[in-house]
Amino acid sequence: MTASMEKWPFQGNQQIIIKDIADITELPNYREQIAAVTDGWVDGPVAAVLRGGSNARSVLDVMAQAGIKEAHIYHLEEKIPQLEEVFLSSVVAPAHTLFDNVNITWRREATIFDLIKSIGSHYNMLFFGAPLAQSEIDPLYKQLRQVYEGSITLVRGPVQDIDFDQGDAIYRWVRERTFEAADFSLPSVLRACKKNLGVKIAIILPSLNEEKTVGNVIKTALEVKDEGVIDDIILIDSNSTDNTIAIAKSHGIPVYQHTEIVPEQGSYRGKGEAMFKSAYVTDADILAWVDTDIETITPRFFYGLLGPMLTHPEIKFSKGYFSRPVRVEATGLELGGGRVTEILARPWINTFSPELSGYIQPLAGTVAIYRDCLLRMRIPANYGVEMAMLVQAVEQASLWSTCQVNLGEVIHKSKGVIGLSEMAFQIIQVMAELKGFHGEQALPNILRRVYSAHGDFKIDAKRFSTVWRNYGT
Repeated sequence: MTASMEKWPFQGNQQIIIKDIADITELPNYREQIAAVTDGWVDGPVAAVLRGGSNARSVLDVMAQAGIKEAHIYHLEEKIPQLEEVFLSSVVAPAHTLFDNVNITWRREATIFDLIKSIGSHYNMLFFGAPLAQSEIDPLYKQLRQVYEGSITLVRGPVQDIDFDQGDAIYRWVRERTFEAADFSLPSVLRACKKNLGVKIAIILPSLNEEKTVGNVIKTALEVKDEGVIDDIILIDSNSTDNTIAIAKSHGIPVYQHTEIVPEQGSYRGKGEAMFKSAYVTDADILAWVDTDIETITPRFFYGLLGPMLTHPEIKFSKGYFSRPVRVEATGLELGGGRVTEILARPWINTFSPELSGYIQPLAGTVAIYRDCLLRMRIPANYGVEMAMLVQAVEQASLWSTCQVNLGEVIHKSKGVIGLSEMAFQIIQVMAELKGFHGEQALPNILRRVYSAHGDFKIDAKRFSTVWRNYGT
């Protein structure tokens, strides 16, 4: 036994047999057990490259038995949906029960060897499921050795049938309801789908002092309108004091102050209020809201958001997500999901609403929805509107009637920590209301901050009242 074999965390047991790669021809003798042939154990980062099936499932058992707590798994996207089901059920679902932390990455390289060339330098050991045919194992090992210098372990599981019908429902939704804007880059196709559906589409642009960016957003939307994919572009302003309104009017689009829309219903401050009032200024079948502070917007942004709803009639709600380059001084990290999403919304969702855990950016404000769905919702006037709409969209017609779309990189203004704290407070009030956590008592609406320095302290308090809007009342 080589020194690297001796370093293996375990030398095998009744369920798992560990063999030196030189014994690769002995695998047929262990058909009732898990067998792993390996170059030996090497300390350092470890990953698995798996397709799915019984051998891939057995790789997880070997890694877990070896004491690996954090599993890094790579998977080449399958072109056949049934094969993705195999991966979800045989790898994704059990991985979460075997390891403390699981990181699964879907890749699009042409071959497994291209994938290994890309990731191999980051890992000292790679695990693979062995081919089903014994005659293919040694040739595969030799091909892997040509592109990877670290330790290789090939695992074969016992001969058995596996039920592949129990895949993780959330991951299945992610695979089938997550789109790329580039998938919908042909306006002629979207225009034809729109004609077949017989729908009218309005783009709603909420604004508040966005003179630096609003003009380019409108110009881009007008390009999409010229292609026949959208019908109306409407700006809903919240009392801007700069040139936002003048710029919008110069492009010839309708401009409304949300405080002046259906004035008999009163008016409140907040993004949710502007979105609520939008339904009163258009008769469109599909309403889509796009922020006016985006610096890097392109026509693909609109095509991507609307594309899934036009090509998949069963989809009634579409939410955009994007890369948001935000510099975090303490760590240097870029949190693409948004700081409030990662610190507040995602932990909450996974605890209380796990059916929504497949959403990459649940708080993203770029959304599109069918009018009849919107009119059945109650809308909070504040920052919780995005979460409220998402929760209700899923409640109305199931998770599968909703989707998410990667709209690329978006650069826009970011709030400081105090502003994020106030946003998070409003969001958590909305989520608690939707879950009914308050019972018969009203939720507290005062956000207090206590500061202390050099023996002195002060208290700041700010009131945030959540107002819920209902159509027809």
